[in-house]
Amino acid sequence: MDHIDSLLARIRDLPLDPRLDAIDSAVFDGLAHRSVAHVSSSAMAMVAALSLGIGIAGSLAPAAPAQAATAFPLGAPSALAPSTLLGGR
Repeated sequence: MDHIDSLLARIRDLPLDPRLDAIDSAVFDGLAHRSVAHVSSSAMAMVAALSLGIGIAGSLAPAAPAQAATAFPLGAPSALAPSTLLGGR
């Protein structure tokens, strides 16, 4: 384990790559040149209205009553399972 520590210490003591000085400006230049897709306000209004309509329709539609499923997909729980041992008697 000391070998890894000495390797990491040697890496820490190495001088920094001079290209790292220009990385901030390169990243910001790349972000500035990215093309951004603009969505019109009418398209956003249409999406908002459609979402609102779907939400209202989904809340008004009757749903089937909830029914609990078995929590053990592989059958009955084992007598030595931690959940049964911690449950107490």
